[in-house]
Amino acid sequence: MTISELLDARAAAARDWALAQLQLSDASFEPASADASFRRYFRIRAGERSWVLMDAPPEKENCQPFIHVAGLMAAAGINAPRIHAQDLARGYLLLSDLGRQTFLHVINESNADELFAAAIDALILWQRSSRPGVLPDYDDALLRRELGLFPDWYVAQHLRRELATHQRQRLDAVNDHLVQSALAQPKVFVHRDYMPRNLMISTPNPGVLDFQDAVYGPIT
Repeated sequence: MTISELLDARAAAARDWALAQLQLSDASFEPASADASFRRYFRIRAGERSWVLMDAPPEKENCQPFIHVAGLMAAAGINAPRIHAQDLARGYLLLSDLGRQTFLHVINESNADELFAAAIDALILWQRSSRPGVLPDYDDALLRRELGLFPDWYVAQHLRRELATHQRQRLDAVNDHLVQSALAQPKVFVHRDYMPRNLMISTPNPGVLDFQDAVYGPIT
């Protein structure tokens, strides 16, 4: 049985497209990762070279924010995936491969200071490149939507409890204070998911992933 026969139709078509872009007749092709969306990723290897193929069905996902933020990160000197080829009509992006190991895979007491120093240096590069009007604003509505995850998903869905009226009022008052504080801060580019699971052991460190939801908002 061939690789194409083992894949679903969309993955097989994505593989054929990627090989054509790379001018390869054959290469290894395997799942790389998936995230909390309809996107999925495959790793293509030919000898010592490797690439990552993003498959993002256009009826479910919009690749434009990823492309936009990847360009901003490259301009800031951050090691984010470079886009070698794209087919937005079909939802394919051919990306540079930043490696197989996340910070989460390898971090321990002996290397944590070194890894986090590199992560902070990259974050400062990202923040220093900030300017208004380039990314969506981290505004009142988005801040409140994210604060709402706590009562909606943790309290109601996970704990299966309902806040009493006085508890809801106290939480609303705390949230009002947090939003006012956030909106009063200096604004910078915000990754929104900058954590060891999305930072890759790469050269230079870190390779930065999962940045497509970046916004312009509070420095904290």
